[in-house]
Amino acid sequence: MEGFRKKTADYTDIAYREAVTKLRYLLAESYTPSTGFSKYSLGHYHPYIHTEGNVLIPPTPRPALGLTLKKPETEGQPPPELMSFIQRQEEYIEQLEKESQYCRDELSNLMGKVKEVITENEGLHERRKSGMLQSLFDSFEMEDDEEDDDASSEDKVESRPSKKKHFIGPNIMFESRISELEAQLTQTKMELKKAVEEAESLRKRVAEQGLPSQVPSVLPHASDSELYRQIDALQREREELNDMINKLHASIAQLREKEANCSQKLKRSLDAVDQAHFEKNQSEMEVRRLKNELERMNEKQRESMGEQSRRLAEVERRYAAQTEQLSADLSAQWENATKLGLDLEKQRRIETELRRDLLQRNTTLEELKKELNTKTSALQSELLASTGEREGLQAEVAALRLAVERAERAARQDTARLQAEVTSLRQRLDRADADLLHARKENLRLTDQIASLEKELHLAKLTHEGGENQILKDSKREKELTSMILDMDAKHVQNLAELEGMIQSQSQLMEKLKDECHTLTEKLEDTSLRHKEAKSSL
Repeated sequence: MEGFRKKTADYTDIAYREAVTKLRYLLAESYTPSTGFSKYSLGHYHPYIHTEGNVLIPPTPRPALGLTLKKPETEGQPPPELMSFIQRQEEYIEQLEKESQYCRDELSNLMGKVKEVITENEGLHERRKSGMLQSLFDSFEMEDDEEDDDASSEDKVESRPSKKKHFIGPNIMFESRISELEAQLTQTKMELKKAVEEAESLRKRVAEQGLPSQVPSVLPHASDSELYRQIDALQREREELNDMINKLHASIAQLREKEANCSQKLKRSLDAVDQAHFEKNQSEMEVRRLKNELERMNEKQRESMGEQSRRLAEVERRYAAQTEQLSADLSAQWENATKLGLDLEKQRRIETELRRDLLQRNTTLEELKKELNTKTSALQSELLASTGEREGLQAEVAALRLAVERAERAARQDTARLQAEVTSLRQRLDRADADLLHARKENLRLTDQIASLEKELHLAKLTHEGGENQILKDSKREKELTSMILDMDAKHVQNLAELEGMIQSQSQLMEKLKDECHTLTEKLEDTSLRHKEAKSSL
């Protein structure tokens, strides 16, 4: 719609300008006094052609006049009523154009505001969706962390209360989490009951065997010590399960509080969304109202343009009558054309005089040509001398190019050699990395062997057969393993030192290469500048 309105406005402007140019042309042609010619005066008549707004109006044929025509003094100036009418129309059209431009600016501003409101609403929806998704992902991550390491996570939360995460999500997620925690609580209660029953059974067994209540200072029997250890372990498990139950109760209370907070936040967000929808509807209504107002203003503008066109048609009819009157005056002037014969004879005499002037000018032109020939011969000799100098400079430029090419070839050879060295150093680095990985694998294998030997040592201490011999063998094995580990560490340190030395040498080579490249580039820039200066001098 806006493009169609602009097109119509442009068309009306063009039509108005064409009509104004026609009126001005008619006024200038009808009210300008005709140029009078004396009986013995000569002159050439140039027809008046007025061009404005890509409109060409052909001039009316009017021959040169030898005598002046007596016209009334009122025809020398246009009527003031017509000029005031034209000025009023121009001012009215300018005012209409300003009003239409103001309406367009207001509409564009309103459209921009509506777009901003829409983008803000879309941003709110996007932020709400992203918050919901983030809360879901955070809740899943929190579940995994709690299942993996409950005790450590609670200690960290107690030490750093500032890093609490606020979850925002649907009520279904919190209900499922609460149900899972309740299931875990029931399971821990069942495990606690089993542990209590096992502890009671063990106590009964101890009482039936008639063991003493106090542990003697001497090492107890193996079965009694195992029973005491089991009892202590069961008591510790019971305490840990009680702690876990308390922690689960606390986490359930926290989740319920978070659920209440999330429900409140959801209510607030829904209220904000409803408010945004209401504002959007209000803005759409305002846009529709402004569009209707703009259409009404455009209709008024069209009506005013129609009135303007009707008034212009009336003015054109008036000036058509005036042009008919002027054509009658021109027919009277044609009768005076017979008097121009005498003027033609005078023009012939003037032509003969002009021919004589042309002959004199031709002679002067020939003299100028001779002078030009002498000057051109002198310039040609100077050009030959400059060409000789140019050839010498070109030879110097060719020599400089050869030197530059040699330097480039040398630089390429050096770069190729250095690249080969870099590749060889990289291969050596790769081999050293492979050796290092092999040494690490060997170290891991040896640590595994040490762990297995320690286990065997522990078992050998518990058993009563061949204790001292086995201890000596284990000590020897441990010494051998420690010596092997120390050797591997020394080799690893040596390899690292070699690799660092190779890297330092490589970095030094790269710095040298960079310096050489900088020098070569500076030389090339100097030669190119000299070449350009030589070209400019040529």
